[in-house]
Amino acid sequence: MSTLVNTSRSTPSGGTKRAASHAPRTAIVAAHAKLNLRLAVLARETSGYHAIETVFHRLALADEVRITLQPQGTRTIRCSVDVGPAQDNLAYRAAAAYLDTAQWATGFAIEILKRIPVRGGLGGGSADAAATLRGLQALQQAAMRAGEGAGVVCTSAAVLELAARIGADVPFLTTDAAMALAWGRGDRLLALDPLPERWVALVVPEVGIDTAEAYQWIADARQMADVQPKDGAQRNDGARRGAPSVLHLWQLANWSEIVPLVRNDFTAVVAERHHFIAQGLAALREAGAVVAEMSGSGSTMFGIFERQPDAEAIARAAGAAVLVTTTATGPCRTELKA
Repeated sequence: MSTLVNTSRSTPSGGTKRAASHAPRTAIVAAHAKLNLRLAVLARETSGYHAIETVFHRLALADEVRITLQPQGTRTIRCSVDVGPAQDNLAYRAAAAYLDTAQWATGFAIEILKRIPVRGGLGGGSADAAATLRGLQALQQAAMRAGEGAGVVCTSAAVLELAARIGADVPFLTTDAAMALAWGRGDRLLALDPLPERWVALVVPEVGIDTAEAYQWIADARQMADVQPKDGAQRNDGARRGAPSVLHLWQLANWSEIVPLVRNDFTAVVAERHHFIAQGLAALREAGAVVAEMSGSGSTMFGIFERQPDAEAIARAAGAAVLVTTTATGPCRTELKA
């Protein structure tokens, strides 16, 4: 983090006068991708949203989000890939919501360098939104320390509330936790100690999956089978109201313990419509993955490996592009500049 040092200059009276200190104007934030090591889709609420129960783990793979403060009224966003209209971009919506909540009379210019595959179930758009919230909070705090007008304090709790309104993955990605259990709409979080760093191979098909459609596929499949899961408040496996069924995950210390708990309710309904899912998962398992599953609503599949995997061999077997990264174990990087 770069800071500006106050300087002194001579005055006509022979004394000194301290020059004004200026707060940083730019935040550069790493927006990490995530995996869902477990993703259970529970009952649909009256609002139309499904409750979920998931275990998140961040990856080293990350977009870079640069937020620069601008004159009030200026709100722009640029991305290295086409992700649709600016006003629909989650990072843009996060920035607008933050400024409105903080009553901060400033504008913003956001630049996103994309490295996370789009519409792949890795939380790329959510990660960018979370990074934007973290960056703006850091800039606001710096402005307040410098004595500049920066609205009202936007606490960490308020930021998490904003994150929950944007998307189910955003609250987790707004925190510094490398691993967490989440339930409800993803806004109820229990931070977990990260598992030991491991290699990760990501099979990235050319076809992306629309999350809303994937939820509808699950709803349709359950309606046809006349099966409706009960939410956390109705189940008998929670020790208290709303408790997730895998709350004991806080005791996990190694990857072998997570293997029996791996689950993704989206995999079957997506694989039914896209046969490359089964092919990709088979390629990861044949390459020696200790865990292989689809992340989020897909279509990206991941494999966890003890040793660096052969990306080219997996790509040939899967018939799709492969990215190799690692799991993340440390906090997210945020750098402030003048």
